[in-house]
Amino acid sequence: MTETTTPPENNPPEKKPSKPGLFMSRHLKAKPPAPAGQPPPPVKNAAPGQPAKPGMPDDKRWLSSDAPLPDSAVSEAELEEELHTIYDGPEATDMTRLTRVRSSLARKTLIGLAVFFGFLAAVSWAGFLFFNPTDRKFSGEGVELVIEGPHEIKSGEPITYVVSYRNGERVPLGTASLEMRLPKEFVVTETNPKPGDDGLWRVGSLAPGKDDQIEIKGVVQAPLGQPLDLQAILTYRPADFNSEFQKVATLSAPVADSVFALSATGPAKIMPGDKVTIDIGYVNQSETEFKKMRVVADFPPSFIPESVEPTATDDAKNTWNLDSIAPNTEGHIKISGTFASDAKGLNEIKARLGYLDANEEFKIQKEASYSADVVEGQLALALILNGKSGDQPVAFGDTLHYAVTWRNTGEVSLDDVEISILLDAQPDQNRVLLWNQMKDKEQGVRDGNRVTWTKRQVRALGRIGPSDEGTIDFDVPLLAAPLDDAKSGDYRVTSSLEAKIGLIDHEPADRVIQAPPFAAIVSSDARLEAATRYFNEDGIPIGSGPLPPRVDEATTYRVTWTLTNSLHDLADLKLSARLPDNVVWTGKSSVDAGDLKFDAAVGKIVWNLNWLPITVSKMTVSFDVAITPTADQRGKVPTLVDAVIFEARDKVNGNAIILSTPPTTTSPEADDLAASKGRVQ
Repeated sequence: MTETTTPPENNPPEKKPSKPGLFMSRHLKAKPPAPAGQPPPPVKNAAPGQPAKPGMPDDKRWLSSDAPLPDSAVSEAELEEELHTIYDGPEATDMTRLTRVRSSLARKTLIGLAVFFGFLAAVSWAGFLFFNPTDRKFSGEGVELVIEGPHEIKSGEPITYVVSYRNGERVPLGTASLEMRLPKEFVVTETNPKPGDDGLWRVGSLAPGKDDQIEIKGVVQAPLGQPLDLQAILTYRPADFNSEFQKVATLSAPVADSVFALSATGPAKIMPGDKVTIDIGYVNQSETEFKKMRVVADFPPSFIPESVEPTATDDAKNTWNLDSIAPNTEGHIKISGTFASDAKGLNEIKARLGYLDANEEFKIQKEASYSADVVEGQLALALILNGKSGDQPVAFGDTLHYAVTWRNTGEVSLDDVEISILLDAQPDQNRVLLWNQMKDKEQGVRDGNRVTWTKRQVRALGRIGPSDEGTIDFDVPLLAAPLDDAKSGDYRVTSSLEAKIGLIDHEPADRVIQAPPFAAIVSSDARLEAATRYFNEDGIPIGSGPLPPRVDEATTYRVTWTLTNSLHDLADLKLSARLPDNVVWTGKSSVDAGDLKFDAAVGKIVWNLNWLPITVSKMTVSFDVAITPTADQRGKVPTLVDAVIFEARDKVNGNAIILSTPPTTTSPEADDLAASKGRVQ
């Protein structure tokens, strides 16, 4: 059964759309509503027996019907008829022209604004890319700073450094300033342009591509081999930044030479004992005056200088301080002396020229050397003190044991030989050595501080044949303590030995042979005492336990080490002693200064102090130890503390000081009340 529905009469007819394409589909072609009383045409996209899909738009309601569509399919003839009705009917759409549909004002306004702002954004980006391209952004890599100068420096010669800077960026630099960090050895003589009062060069603004430079002139006075480092720092702020940037450049060059010339000359061949004169010459080859200069000569141990001109600054006759050396001037130093009897072969003498810096340190500018070929002589002469030669430390109260030895190393005889020794004592020639206690079995002749032996005292000196040798021994004691009225605390005895040869192979000769001099340097007057007590000086017990000590019972004693010193400051002080197996450290101690410890692992007491000035003339270390005598010590006086060893260094002359004391026992000599009560019961 087919159901039909007739549209209401008051329903106005639907207006046809202007675009024909909206009324067509691949499977369904729309046509006007069927006349009243006729069923509407079937819908092709509906399945047989199913209603059409709901939800169609309101403006297309005329395509639908209130009644369900028939199940039959639309024939081709019907489709053709519908198409003719749409396109050929009286209300057919004119497809030959397009009709513009007017839209609302709000929509037009929104579209216009969108277009306007899009155009504005496009113009803005185009302007940014045109006026600020990416290659104009500041990176800092285009800022250049370079120092130009010599790659090797000649001390004393004028030097020019050029510092160049350039802005290779496309952004201008503002508030730029340049700082130069120069070594202290470089003395500035001229700058172009000049820096400000704060030492900075105010560059100011630096436009893109702009460059400039500063010039610094000066003179370097530096030791040979020292590298000289310069540093330039450019501080700037780009025009479009609020932060400061820096560019740093450095230049390093070694001091390879100086403007000075130095030479050392002398005879090519020499025999021991022959007088030789060595000339040290120096020249300032620059236009600059140099002040606080110094010349130093380094002699081999076998060379003995006797006289120098001009006068040397020191007693060793090898140092000369020169107030100044004028431009383009030269000077000479003459050194006269001899080579010792044991000298042979090449012996080098070095000369050094330099200046004294602000700390009075010697900085070398030039070096030279001279080598003398010393032919082995006929007489070898040597001086031995306390079993060895050369400088050595001695103490107040020591006895100086001298041995003078000689040997004929030639092939001819030496006749009428005279040997003498000069003992130069300081600070007082007559009181440092106790000449009245001198012991000399050869009975040499003393004249002041010189002792001489000839063939009258030693027969062997009348004729010394080839390979003959001999020895003279003598002793001279030192004073026991420093002099109260001495102005100097430098106590020493310098020994000089020489031999005069009257005849060589029966021919007259005037040859003097010398041995290298050396000094016995007196160390400070440090003294050490070790004492044990049971009672103090007032008779009050400071020890405990049985007295005399008894087997298997502990008795405590107080041990005191007393150090005195008044001549020189001491450094690196150390006192140490071991305890016997049956003696224990109680832990009770007292020290004036320093650090006192007991090393239980080795059973050793150690006291250390870094420095002891002469203003502290006395230092005391005390501690308690307890002894428990064993059965085998019954009837004996046992040891409380082994020998004390004292070590220190004399800060004036560098001598090592070593002192010792004998072991302390249970019979303390300083304690009258306990001295006789030390034997174990």
